[in-house]
Amino acid sequence: LLYTIKFEGMGEKVLIIDNGSHTIKCGWRPDKSPETFYNWIMRPKDRRRQFVGSEIDKCQDMSNVHVTSPFQKGYLLNWTAQKTIWDSIFNDPLKVSPGDTNLIVTEPPLNFSAIRDAWDEMIFEEYGFKSLFRCSASTLTAFHYKQTHTDNQCCLIVDAGHAFTHIVPYHNGRQIVAGTKRISVGGKHMCNLLKELISYRQINLLEETYACNLIKEDVCFVSTSFNEELDLAKKKDPSVLCEYVLPDFVSIHRGYVKLPGDDPDSDKKPTDQGQTIRLSLERFTVPEILFNPSDIGRFHCP
Repeated sequence: LLYTIKFEGMGEKVLIIDNGSHTIKCGWRPDKSPETFYNWIMRPKDRRRQFVGSEIDKCQDMSNVHVTSPFQKGYLLNWTAQKTIWDSIFNDPLKVSPGDTNLIVTEPPLNFSAIRDAWDEMIFEEYGFKSLFRCSASTLTAFHYKQTHTDNQCCLIVDAGHAFTHIVPYHNGRQIVAGTKRISVGGKHMCNLLKELISYRQINLLEETYACNLIKEDVCFVSTSFNEELDLAKKKDPSVLCEYVLPDFVSIHRGYVKLPGDDPDSDKKPTDQGQTIRLSLERFTVPEILFNPSDIGRFHCP
């Protein structure tokens, strides 16, 4: 959505960065295919070298990696790590020349003023960008919605991120601050819950955050009829049950889904094609914590 908005008065060279706590999505206007990078500094267990931002895909062994994130509880606090990641992205994939580049960057709704001041200092004093427009991703989404739905005066944006979820109402393109709500549940909490469920029921993956996050992205879904899906899971229905082949980072560098009956050689032993786990009700019960945070001990007033 960021790439369908026309920003006037910012010149021709505009770099747009959606700076999330898990991934960074960035690209040049009007390109509609932004590049995505992990907003991490990753160090494998051998401790020989670290992989930063755009280099993470080059890491061959993602098992037991140590991850450093610039964010804590959804807020950007480690500016040294963030600058290291930005340097990696700006220098190689994007080849950014800050002096003649206008920057649009996202931040969490209701961000702290001290963090905003640090933003300005980093952008102008460290990098020297030509100009800066800073706002929340929900504001850009609401602006785009207003441009494409001119008859509608109101909209409600649900921005589910890695560390928390924001529910933001807008009226005529303006955020209603008093109605903005934050729920401290996001993709990180779903990943942690999935790790615990798999580790308790099948195989210990408590130290395999990266692999579990891929499992979450590959197989989990939000159920529109929870009780019906639960009945199907009890009956081991193929529409819910699936097998997931875990990566061994030797011959399999990324896990993948193997649905029952798809492979004619599905009677092979798991050791022939990588270690396999079976997932059924975990696929839709894990995302349910977005709607019922009390399931993991987080209580939020409606």
